[in-house]
Amino acid sequence: MVSHMRLQYYRHKYCLVCMTGSLGCRWHRYKQSTRDSRKRDLIGFAFLLITFLFYVFLLYCILMMKNDFITLNWFFFDKTGKWLPIYTIFLAVVCVIFVYLFILLCLCLCHLLVGHQLYIHKVHTGLIVLFVGFCVAMVVAIEEMWSQEWAVVWLSLKIFGPYLQVGAVSLMTLMSWLIARQWFTLSSTYWQFFGLLFYLAVMTGLYIAPLFIKSPCVINIKQLPPKPKLMAHRGASAIAPENTLASFHRANEFNVQGFETDIRISLDGVPFILHDSTFLRTTNIEKIFPSLQNEDASNFNMSQIKQLNAGLWFMEEDPMSTIDDISLEKQLVYSNQSIPTLTDLLEYMKSSNKSLMFDIREPPEDHPYRDSIINQTIEAIQQSQVRPEYIWWLTEALETAPANFTSVAAKQYYPSDVMQNNSVSRLNVMFNVLSSDNIIEYNSNNISVNIYLVNENWLFSLYWCMGVPSVTTDNCHTLSALQTPIFHLSPRNYLILWITVDIMSALLVITAFIVQRILWSGSEYSPERVAINSSASVNDHGSHKMSRSSHRQNRRQMKEKLILKDIVSDFFDEDSETHEDDYGIESNYTVQSTDGLEMARSFQRASAYSKDFQRQGITSTGSFQGTSGYQKSHDGQGVRNSFQRASGYQSEADSQGSSLSHPGTSGYQSSLDGQGVINSFQRASGYQSEANGQGTSLSLQGTSGYQSSLDEQGARNSFQRASGYQSEADGQGTSLSLQDTSGYQNCPDGQKTAGSFQRASVSGYQSDVDVKEVKEIPDSFKKLPGPKSSIDGNLEISSQVP
Repeated sequence: MVSHMRLQYYRHKYCLVCMTGSLGCRWHRYKQSTRDSRKRDLIGFAFLLITFLFYVFLLYCILMMKNDFITLNWFFFDKTGKWLPIYTIFLAVVCVIFVYLFILLCLCLCHLLVGHQLYIHKVHTGLIVLFVGFCVAMVVAIEEMWSQEWAVVWLSLKIFGPYLQVGAVSLMTLMSWLIARQWFTLSSTYWQFFGLLFYLAVMTGLYIAPLFIKSPCVINIKQLPPKPKLMAHRGASAIAPENTLASFHRANEFNVQGFETDIRISLDGVPFILHDSTFLRTTNIEKIFPSLQNEDASNFNMSQIKQLNAGLWFMEEDPMSTIDDISLEKQLVYSNQSIPTLTDLLEYMKSSNKSLMFDIREPPEDHPYRDSIINQTIEAIQQSQVRPEYIWWLTEALETAPANFTSVAAKQYYPSDVMQNNSVSRLNVMFNVLSSDNIIEYNSNNISVNIYLVNENWLFSLYWCMGVPSVTTDNCHTLSALQTPIFHLSPRNYLILWITVDIMSALLVITAFIVQRILWSGSEYSPERVAINSSASVNDHGSHKMSRSSHRQNRRQMKEKLILKDIVSDFFDEDSETHEDDYGIESNYTVQSTDGLEMARSFQRASAYSKDFQRQGITSTGSFQGTSGYQKSHDGQGVRNSFQRASGYQSEADSQGSSLSHPGTSGYQSSLDGQGVINSFQRASGYQSEANGQGTSLSLQGTSGYQSSLDEQGARNSFQRASGYQSEADGQGTSLSLQDTSGYQNCPDGQKTAGSFQRASVSGYQSDVDVKEVKEIPDSFKKLPGPKSSIDGNLEISSQVP
């Protein structure tokens, strides 16, 4: 059978269209370039990768800073006067940008994986630059307003370090396939060397990173310190209105050690519980006293303070995003809370045997009780008859607590011997003050350390493993439920995990490079090679197999030129099966070949061809060398003609009379008109021939060097190609001669002869003679039953036509 294959064929690849369209706005198929990525494309990809890693870091920091997110909201409330979930807004924005950059990065990696040009549209580039500016602004803002939170990020590495190392190794291992593929495409040995060196340095650093990770949570369960006790920060402020009796009652349900709160004094000298300097955030003062909403809280007397609702704001604002977990009964209770006095809280403490740690907030300078606020507080505590050791009095510079209260050093690290010399046995500091060694030092000297503010389970687990005796928290309801530290590993299990992951990673990386080396062995990277090889699949017989959809007329054609000087593709099908059909020629001509089957194998080849053409003046010599056994012949007139096959020849002639065509697997065609003899052979890769109706003209255009000649009396055509055809024409009429070992013969006609020759194989040449122009055909190319034929000197057929 004859098969014709297009040089380029492109299927509908919708995923590829979406990929190139989303990244580079290249929605049309012909825009999907497989050329090498330009330098600016690679620079854009590097900039995208750096931006993505920057946002990975920023997102990780913000997630870790959730431990203290309420302070960020307070900061913006103090600046704007409105309660807004600033942390949630920032987190949402960063997550959206992170997802966007992640999608862009995945699209870039997919382009690299399929071998397409890495083109990032200008809109994406502009957004990336904008996001870099936003990220830098975020980091600067955190440094200026929330710098203590960087300590949380550092602490998180102590507990998440082992897992981050495993994740990083796994990710780089998955990327090794693409990295190895790109490494083999590098044309410069210099870049290959430094690229491999950089990759090995990164992988080696990840493999040995656990040697430098000292996580307190890598500890045997038998050596685990006691669970830290909880100090309820302003009560159970995550699930109840802060600094209200309902909040302290709720905290007591979770078996806390004590309460942490803030004390202010009213205009009439009564100590009360409040953190802020005004009532604006935690009460409904804008409705009760709208003209005094920004007034200092200490400038109100107690009768005015009792009129304010201290719980309704919690139900309306939901500052901790916990309202959905609160029952309707408790919500009703919380909505009707007032600001308690210190005496109210002490009375509840006495019945619950809880400790109380507080900060005293000084009133304005013109307040009548500014200098006596401490005395008023001591007097209220003594009147409540609470045991002095239950009162944790925060001091600065290791001052002694009054009235035999428990002295608690605050704000900074003090050496153990200094604290012992000042009879101070407790320390209350923020999480960014002490190191692991400091905590070990205090524990060995029987100094109790309290850390604030610890709200997240991971941070509580870290301090649990460090051996901290107590922490101050808003989330006493969640921390009290922990039975063991999270992300806890024994040293033996961690060692097994570390070694197993590293070994498996190294094996997979080596395998990826070996497989890529095999795939690229003996090949030179060429995007055009990838494109043309993907256009057709080869079946078991070595022929190109095209899908049915390739013949649809509505398919758009690719407009790119693919020039491959070092690739010879197979364009012909060779039927290796034995056919029982007659291999003779089906029209009137004579067979000269000794074997009809031998004729069926001409112009067929499935491997590389080599050709050599020499042209010297008028004489042309063509040679074609290949395993298919092409032959060449030349006449004695000095014209050496050769026909050479590269893909398939076609020719057309202006026909007023007869036409001659040669269909075959290699696709030769020829035609004659009635006025003379026009033979043309045209190749599908760019040969052309034309003839007019008055005489005979023949033009063959192509790189293979076809030649033709005509005389003015008749027609003289010569074609040169390595299969060895020859033709001659005399001046009186037309005679065609074909000399070839494949067994072609010619018959002349003295008046006017139209000759046709046909190949005796499945590639079979056929010819037709226009009966209108050829009045007589004395003897024309008749098929013989036997393999032999001859022509006598009088141009008569020596054999009979069957």
